[in-house]
This record gives sequence, structure tokens and C-alpha cells, in this order.
Amino acid sequence: MNALKAMAIALVYWVLLIVSMPGVSFLKKNLLLSHADQQRFERRHGRIALHTVAAAADLNRARRPLAEAIGGFQPLFRVRQSWHLYRDGPRMIRRMEIRVDGDLIYRSNDPKFSWNEAIFRHRRIRPMVETLVKKPKAKNRVGLARFIVNHAKEDFPGVQRIDISSFWGDRKGKTKRHHRIIAEAPNWTLQDQK
Repeated sequence: MNALKAMAIALVYWVLLIVSMPGVSFLKKNLLLSHADQQRFERRHGRIALHTVAAAADLNRARRPLAEAIGGFQPLFRVRQSWHLYRDGPRMIRRMEIRVDGDLIYRSNDPKFSWNEAIFRHRRIRPMVETLVKKPKAKNRVGLARFIVNHAKEDFPGVQRIDISSFWGDRKGKTKRHHRIIAEAPNWTLQDQK
């Protein structure tokens, strides 16, 4: 019985490894297929790197048909095995900032400025925040901005201006305002700005 259980566990791990293949699944199908690509890669990175990456690319090309054949169970359980390991870290950092009369009260993932953080991190609200930060004309921007303005007016009586900004930048911390929404007293009309 123990041998059967061990075989079943090993089979499950094998299936999950083939379906996801951590660190290799992000490689493109045509990576280092042509001789010219291999020579260019060798000039840039050396012979050892060429052989290592070519072996990983070949393994990935051999794995893909098998992964597609045995990975059909995933939708049934509403799961998907993918590791998507960061090779160099995320390329773009996007953050939302909220200012009340020029004072910063909220910045994404900043414990010093965490006004309503629990609401913005809620699993149903977080996708709306991410879309608002990513797209200047997001469909949900008016509703989310109106929500932010109403809550800020309640929490900061006498406020005259609320600024909801999207900042984009690199991993080094250099960010730049990409777009924003401003609301000012007394009518609190939402205005999109760059």
C-alpha cells in the first residue's frame, strides 16, 4: 500500500513538473533554432551559455506537446500550473497615489501612506485599481474615482482638492506621473489629466 501511495505521489509531481516546468516554460518555441541565432548568442554570451540555453530550449520544445496533452485536467479544478519566474524582475512598476490638498495619503504598497489600503487590496477591488493605474481611459475609472473622492471627503472634512495619480517607473525607483484624475470643490467634477 505504501509503495502504491509513493508511486501515485511521484506521478502527480511528474505531471505538475511537465505541465509547468519552472524556469523553462517562459522560453519561446523558436529560441535558438537557426544557426545564425546560435552564433549570435554564442558571441554575446559564450559557448557554455549557448549549450545550456539550447538544451533548455530543446527540453521545452519536447515538453510542450506532452504538457498540452496531459494538462487538460486544469480547467476542471480551476487551476493552472505556471511559475512565471521573474528573470530580471518586473519590467514596469505602476503605483497609484492619492493626494488630499497636496498631502500624500495613499501610495500603492507603501506602509507610510496606507489610507484605505485594506479596501484597495481587497480581491474584488484590486483589479479595478490595477486597471485604473494601467489605462488612462479605464472603464472603471469614474466609479473608482468617485468612490475615492467620496471617502476622502468623509475622512478629511474641508478638503478642496483630491488628486488620484498613476505613476510608472522602473525597478530602481524612478517613477513619473503617467496620468491622473483630479476633483476639486465645490462641484467635485472628475477631470482626466496627463
